[in-house]
Amino acid sequence: MGNPIDDQLGIALLKRIAAKDSKAFEEFYYLYAEGFGRFLMKMLKQREWVDEAVNDVMLTIWQCAERYEPERGRLSTWLFGIAHNKGLKLLERNGRHREESLDDYELEIDDEEQIAHNGYDASSPASSSPEREVMGWELGEAMSWAFSKLSPDHQTVIELCFSEDFTYQEIAEIMDCPLNTVKTRLFHARKRIAEMLARKGFALSDQGKLAI
Repeated sequence: MGNPIDDQLGIALLKRIAAKDSKAFEEFYYLYAEGFGRFLMKMLKQREWVDEAVNDVMLTIWQCAERYEPERGRLSTWLFGIAHNKGLKLLERNGRHREESLDDYELEIDDEEQIAHNGYDASSPASSSPEREVMGWELGEAMSWAFSKLSPDHQTVIELCFSEDFTYQEIAEIMDCPLNTVKTRLFHARKRIAEMLARKGFALSDQGKLAI
């Protein structure tokens, strides 16, 4: 979570939830549901699925609040782990989840895509403010398009790392995978996004990397 609620407050609420305090459960919902709901929206992309997943997460919290152990990690890590698990189950149930190796698959071309040979260098400033603003919009659209080409697992590792600011170890716990798997997914996801942006005419930096 970008600006996480103080874990001590959440932990205190969880203790009350474990004792089946419905008022504490309601307060916990309003403090935390928006944060993991945004994450689930990026993962599931359909409002009805997100609503279902959020409800599943909150049901799990109501039933299993006593299982959280503060000494094992941040509350947000535990919550996002539950959210990720519920999101995966929804994707799998709807036939959407498929593990992909980004270093193996070839770049596909969308029907409407035009490969730009004289691309805009994203590391260079535009000559005027309006031009810079337009290029910023175009880069944002290209970033969204490139992100959409990633598999769910690779989208998730990018989202957790750069939007939610979790550490690699925390991401490994959330996604229930080895630490090296997180690092490998992140490497190939960044590489894939850079390649896709280059196809849209946005050049890489001098170091050959895309600053995400």
